[in-house]
Amino acid sequence: MQALGMYGYVDKYDFVISVSKTLGIMGKSVLVIDATSDEKYRYLIPAIDKSQCYLTQYSEIDFAVGFSSYEQLQSYLVERGIDIQRYSYVIIDVENYEGYRKFKGLEVNKAYMFIDTNVVSVARNDELVRVMRGENPEKELLFTKVLYRAYMSRAANNYLEEKIGNYAVKWTDEVYEVSMDEQDVMINIDSQYSGIVEIKKHTKTFVLYLCEFVSKILGDTSSKDILKEIKRRKN
Repeated sequence: MQALGMYGYVDKYDFVISVSKTLGIMGKSVLVIDATSDEKYRYLIPAIDKSQCYLTQYSEIDFAVGFSSYEQLQSYLVERGIDIQRYSYVIIDVENYEGYRKFKGLEVNKAYMFIDTNVVSVARNDELVRVMRGENPEKELLFTKVLYRAYMSRAANNYLEEKIGNYAVKWTDEVYEVSMDEQDVMINIDSQYSGIVEIKKHTKTFVLYLCEFVSKILGDTSSKDILKEIKRRKN
């Protein structure tokens, strides 16, 4: 099992679902943990069990929704005889420092910082990283930068580097720019209502970004091979 931390104060749930679906297309089992501030996945993912916390499946992806901590999720899984190690990937969506504190028990193997360059997003990301540093004073904070539907101006980039740089953050050599046009937005909306995640209906640009992103996660599969598998699938 590898754990991937998707950090940052942006609405990235559609991208997280697309990444998870693509990993599933490549034969990997995925669990997504909802650690967003307002439990966004509760409203996105259909579930029979409407209790406070539950594990449910949507488009062949497992989702953990409504849990107040990683320890609570672990207890839930143990009670049902589910070993979290059975998943190839566990992905956690964290927007702010409250979500991080609740689920800091999950040790991530790779951390992504999703950046929208508006002032609110940068400020909230600054709060998140400050708390992460406070909780881990000796630990290396290493992020892969993801510019999510945002244009990074020189001023915005300098401001971001100055703010987050105060906490001895390091960046990987990988940098992603994820853009979406009107077609991508409409496909995401259709998926939310239909319950069917259809990657290949997205624009060519978005799919290529996605393939490159997933290729780096897998490590042993090229983006071209991932694209071939996406094209083969009916959905």
